[in-house]
Amino acid sequence: MSNEDMFSRSQQPLYLQLAAIFRRNIQSGNWKPGAQIPTLAELTPLSGVSRVTVRQAFGVLEKEGLIRRGRGSGTFVNEQIPEIFKLSLPKTWRETIELSEKLNTLSITDADADVYLPEPLGIKCEFKRDSSFRYLRRLHGIDNVPVCFSEVYVERRIYRRHASRFRAGTIAPVLEKAYGSRITASRQLMTIIEAGADSAQWLQIPISTPVAELRRFACIDDEVVYFARLEFPTRFVQLEFDLLANDDGPGADHEPARRVRNS
Repeated sequence: MSNEDMFSRSQQPLYLQLAAIFRRNIQSGNWKPGAQIPTLAELTPLSGVSRVTVRQAFGVLEKEGLIRRGRGSGTFVNEQIPEIFKLSLPKTWRETIELSEKLNTLSITDADADVYLPEPLGIKCEFKRDSSFRYLRRLHGIDNVPVCFSEVYVERRIYRRHASRFRAGTIAPVLEKAYGSRITASRQLMTIIEAGADSAQWLQIPISTPVAELRRFACIDDEVVYFARLEFPTRFVQLEFDLLANDDGPGADHEPARRVRNS
């Protein structure tokens, strides 16, 4: 496949696609810290794009602190590469609480009127969801870096009872503290999607950037009281699993673990 064919398959601007390729060269060690990067004259025919596009890609990497450019001296990988913090996406309700407590709330938009849950939810849900909800849009960050855009629905009576606490922080810890023993079910689905116009603007990323979408709900007495759709840019995301957890070896016959909560 030619570079032209490869680039045409993405809706991202050429310079962002090229920046992603260059960034990967640095992250993989192909371009080592302190090393000089190939010149414009070398990269232009290799990548099949114009010098202007290569310069724009370099500008992205320079802004990220990955490279430095000097007039007449060339372009070099920085000796110290900024470390991108990683978020371990939650796999249980407890991990959901722990991650939520790490996030700062940078912005909140609170709807004025009650609404109903969207149809479809985009996640399997066999529980009752007839109540009306308060709808919020939120931007969460770490060290003022936007890392999560969310759309949240909280059952209206619960929201009104704890409105000030919901406005002050993330939703899940408030629910756990007030109703933890009554939460009977919670489920989550993760999908990799492309950022749309709204989330791209809030997260300060280009439209169509890959993001990890989480859809989750929680129930009290088998009725949905909380539903959220969250987007995390994939560059901040990691998933770690113990592949031998609760595993006695190949071919072992296991009974499914019983859980109070369906996380």
